Amino acid sequence: MDFIEGILRMSDLFGGLSDGELKKLLPLCREEVYKAGTIIFSEGAPCHTMYIVESGKVALERNLHVGQAEESTTIDVITRGGSLCCSGLIDPYVLTATGRVLEATEVIAADNLQLKSLLEENSEIGRKTMNNLAKIVASRFQHTRETLGHVLSVVFHDFKAPLAALECQNRVILGGYAGELNEEQKSMLRSSSKRVSDLLSLVTNIMDVSRVDVKDLAISKISLAQVIMDSVEAMQPLAEEKGLQLKAEVAEELPPVYGAQERLKQVVINLLSNAIKFTPTGGMVAVKAEDGTDDIQVEIMDTGVGIPAEELPKIFDDYYRGLDLTEKGAGLGLSIAKRIIEAHQGKVWVASPCPGSNKGSQFIFTLPKDLKVVKKEL
Repeated sequence: MDFIEGILRMSDLFGGLSDGELKKLLPLCREEVYKAGTIIFSEGAPCHTMYIVESGKVALERNLHVGQAEESTTIDVITRGGSLCCSGLIDPYVLTATGRVLEATEVIAADNLQLKSLLEENSEIGRKTMNNLAKIVASRFQHTRETLGHVLSVVFHDFKAPLAALECQNRVILGGYAGELNEEQKSMLRSSSKRVSDLLSLVTNIMDVSRVDVKDLAISKISLAQVIMDSVEAMQPLAEEKGLQLKAEVAEELPPVYGAQERLKQVVINLLSNAIKFTPTGGMVAVKAEDGTDDIQVEIMDTGVGIPAEELPKIFDDYYRGLDLTEKGAGLGLSIAKRIIEAHQGKVWVASPCPGSNKGSQFIFTLPKDLKVVKKEL
């Protein structure tokens, strides 16, 4: 029992409990041994037993669905002191992963109902254990996001090359370099090219979700004012086509920042594109940049339809498209913009309706101005 108590003490689930509190757990515990290749528990099944690894390794696997295909992906490997099946302590008490033994493994097992009862009867043990559990869940969730993001990035990277080649071939044919086309053929090919272009954009966005990180950015000293003006110039034709007024107000002598120029331009263009998309004809979209005490603040405002209050907390979430599902897109643009700004140690948020108005939206992001601090962090 002393050995089991030692494992519990150094475990991620029961670490921090006193000797007396750990001894209350001992009557619930038993030792079990598993051979390599054994599946101890399966994703989606009811969670009846909690485990702490004594020795060996257990892979946590999640099912990943891509189209009609389903693949099992390892999201974490649990070793000595690591807990398994903690979800049995949280409603709905269902396993969130499959546990596959990678090598001969010994575990300490406990019935989750008995353990849950003990935690409820002893509030201090329950408080400490649930605090540890929250940290474990957060860590596993982050591992899952990173792993699935990497898998998607690899998969869609393989998609991107043939799509780009197909788009290039379409443009060559449309240019008449492969022979003359009649108007019906041109129309069909333009439609095909547009769909390929949209799909290529989607693939690029999905790849961005998993790889936007400060270490992946090409950082240099840049003019944010120039980034903004270039973005406005790029979006001007779209605004004019829709009959909107697009204007920019950039403070004189706006100081330079350390940043990834193309990525920051991607943010501004994305926000401008959204503003133009949701602003009716005759409206206005405005960009404003100001020099603050510690940072530079950029605002993109519009006189459009605004964002419902219930959507505001979710607007920057991955794949969130809002309540109007008729709108096209994967719901990644704002999520990617947020990741880019945060990778620059900045912040981004939204207000709707615009302050002092009863319509439109105001997106704001800030970038640190202290070049020495930013350079060191980046």
